[in-house]
Amino acid sequence: MPLTSFPNSNYQTAVNTHATIVLRGLQARDQSNPITGKQIGNALSIPEPAVRAIVHHLREAGHPIGSSGKGYWYAGSPTELAPTITHLEQRIRSMAAAADGLRRAFNG
Repeated sequence: MPLTSFPNSNYQTAVNTHATIVLRGLQARDQSNPITGKQIGNALSIPEPAVRAIVHHLREAGHPIGSSGKGYWYAGSPTELAPTITHLEQRIRSMAAAADGLRRAFNG
């Protein structure tokens, strides 16, 4: 499949359309009752990358959305968010290492 046939990956429309609905749904969930991105996507008929964009937007706005392999929830305490923050920080370090490797690719 040629690269030009990839769908547009800008999910701003989904963020604008569904952020409030997703926020309300997550506020009804706690760490013991998470919801998966797939479940959210199916309920709203949007792809999982759009769900991740919405969650990212809500986190940037300051909403304490935790996540794990079991799904997303609205955290009730800093302790519930600690693993999510640690995971995000690990991803930052991993991406920085990949960028460093790319910089070295043609510099020796």
